[in-house]
This record gives sequence, C-alpha cells and structure tokens, in this order.
Amino acid sequence: MSPALTVFLALFVFMMVTAMPVAWSMLLSVVAYIAVSGQWTLLPVLPEKIFQGIDVFILVAIPLFLLAGELFSEGGLAQRIVVFADAAFRWMRGGIAQVAVATCIFYAGITGVALGEIAALGRIFIPAMVRAGYTPAFAAAVIASGSIIGPTIPPSLPIIIYGSATNVSIGGMFAAAVIPGIILGAAQMAWIAYTCRRFPLRRDETKVSLRKSFMTALPSIGMPFLILGGILGGVFTPTEAGAVATLYAVLIGVFVLRTLGVRELGRSLLAGAKTSAIIYLLLGTSNVVSWILVRNQVPKVLAQWSLELTSSATVFIVVTITVLFLLGLALEAVPIMIMLIPVLAPAAVAYRIDPHHLGLIIVMTVQTALLSPPVALSLYVVATIVGAPMAAANREVWKFMAVVLAVTLVTALWPAMPLAIPRLFGF
Repeated sequence: MSPALTVFLALFVFMMVTAMPVAWSMLLSVVAYIAVSGQWTLLPVLPEKIFQGIDVFILVAIPLFLLAGELFSEGGLAQRIVVFADAAFRWMRGGIAQVAVATCIFYAGITGVALGEIAALGRIFIPAMVRAGYTPAFAAAVIASGSIIGPTIPPSLPIIIYGSATNVSIGGMFAAAVIPGIILGAAQMAWIAYTCRRFPLRRDETKVSLRKSFMTALPSIGMPFLILGGILGGVFTPTEAGAVATLYAVLIGVFVLRTLGVRELGRSLLAGAKTSAIIYLLLGTSNVVSWILVRNQVPKVLAQWSLELTSSATVFIVVTITVLFLLGLALEAVPIMIMLIPVLAPAAVAYRIDPHHLGLIIVMTVQTALLSPPVALSLYVVATIVGAPMAAANREVWKFMAVVLAVTLVTALWPAMPLAIPRLFGF
C-alpha cells in the first residue's frame, strides 16, 4: 500500500472515530491523499467527480419516494394503516406490539426509510404500548427494530443506492426484497409473541371492524402494490414509480380525502428536500472515494486476496455479513454501503454470486447499524420519544437484532428464496 493511500485510510478512520460528518471525512481524506501523493492535478477534478456521483438518472427516485412518504404522513394516510393493522392483528398474543410491527410492514411499502417509519409511527404506538403494560425500553426496541423493515421492502432507498452504484436492475432488487422483508416482519412478530409473556399486559377491549378498516385503509395500502406491480409489469421504471407514488399521494390527500392543504404540502416538500440533500451529498463525496480506490486498484487487489483466502462463496458471504455488522457498530448504514459497494461487488463477481442477492444481503445487514450501539440512530430516536434509558433499550434491542441477523443469514445461505420472484419476472 502506498504512503498516500495509507494516509487516506488512516485519516478517514480517525475523522470517523472523532464523529466528523461522513461526507466531510471522505472529502478531506481524498484531499490529504492528493497532498501526500503530490498529484495536484487531481484537485480540480474533484467537483466533477462529486457531480458525477449524483448525476445518475435513477437517483431522481430518491427525493420522489421521500416526498411520497412525507405526503402520506402529513395527509393522515399512515393513521389509516394503523387502524387496519389493529383490526387485523390485535387478536394475536402481544396485541398492540404485534400491530406495531404489522403496520411497519405495510408502511414499508410507502416510505422506504427507517427514520420515516419512526417519525410516522413512533408517537402513535410507543405510548399505546406503554399503556398496555410494556416497559418503555421494550416499546422502543419494538419500534426501532420494526422500522428497519422499511429499507428492506420496496420501495427501498438503500436498494436504489445499491442499484445506481452497480448498474444492477433496481426492479429486480425490489422483487428480490419482497419475501425476505415479509419474513423479517413475521420473525419479529413471532419473537414478540414468545417474549411478551413476561409482561403483565392489560387487554384493550376496543374492537374495530376488519372490513370497514380495510376499506378505509385501501387508498394507503394500495400504493405499494401499485408501485411494485407497475415495475414488475413493465408499466414504468423505478424512477417513474417515484413520480407515480408522489402523484398518487397528492391526488388521494388533496382531492379524495382532503387531508392535504397548502401547509401540509409545504412541510412535506421541505422535509423531503432536507433528507434528499443529505443523501446526495453522501453520494457525491463517496464517488470521489470510489474514484481514488479504483485508481489504486484496491477493489481488484481485495478480490484477488479474498479468492486466495477462500474459494467458497458461502464463506465469503458470511465474512461479508460479519464485516458489515461490525462496521455498523461505529458507522451509519448508508455510509457503510457507499464505502464498501465498490469493494464487495467486484469480489462477489469472482465468486459468481448473483448481484441481486449480494445487494439484498448488504442492504439487510447494514440496517443493523440503526440498532447497534453506540450509533443506534433508530433506537436513540425512539428511546428519546418514550423517555427510556438507552442502557435498558440496548438490552432489549439486542434480542431483536439477533432475529434480524438470523433472517439475514437465512436469506444469504438460501438464495433461491429471495431470487424466486426476480426469476419469475425474468430479471
């Protein structure tokens, strides 16, 4: 490894450890690499590389899906999903906690972002679970772990990021994520049914008509089927699906339900723009890092090294999951993906791993960063909402994280399961 590349990696790790924002850590590390290597002619190229990182047509889907999720939340469409999930799943052992996870599954088909699910559902379910007899820490763990279903089930923004970085079909990725996403939600519900026996729960006798609640929620739960059905049916592309989702949310909220006014539209646009700006900054600076790594043939060297280490694709996948999980203890999910996709994708080709399968494994594993301390962004947000001590919330969330990792491992070792739908539709 050259001295310049050593300085680049060491400085990046140091700035990440000292809590420097990820985008600036990447950019300053590249500048340090240029300074040490003396290749000053590369400096004027940085703005061009940053722009190239975001000048990808498929990335237009990111602000569109974010805006659609905000519109659903502001327009009260999320609440209709809650009522339907309550009528459908309240009978199960675990009651309101089961309803919370079921709602996360339905809502995942709208937002595609974990924090979006927390913002929409956390303030609804956490107080209700505490009133039902769950501890605040357990309630926080349920919502935090349920929120990571959002980035798995399509439309998933991490999947869009992976597809744009690797030129893998995003429609195929969406199709591959459907079954594992549903299994992930079902596994969490099974764990709740098992563990809730230790709480002295109070039964809520409120009953809601399943048929009536379904008809009320139909405009809300219809959007995920519209998006995925349109993509798989070849009616529109994933980018066009984002526009369709936004238009659908506006039409339903403004003209059908009349719950979206000028104020709600303004708040949705502002929230969507802020989140999109953060993601685009990360994508732009990460493209500069990828450029430096490729110039130094780092992906090629690591692919050759991994093949010398083992010839087993299964071992490579298990090692990949382990590395991604360990990185999630210190970094957030999207930066981990952005940094490692240029390294892992070429290595996976050498092992003849289906790129859809690899992408799904990466997306599912990095979401544990939202639950694992000390970062644990999702857990921190919900623990703040409910006022639960982080130490107690951490003790509860590790059990849910074990469920997530178990489902991820099954998905990794059983490729026929996630790839069944993509193969059915010819991806």
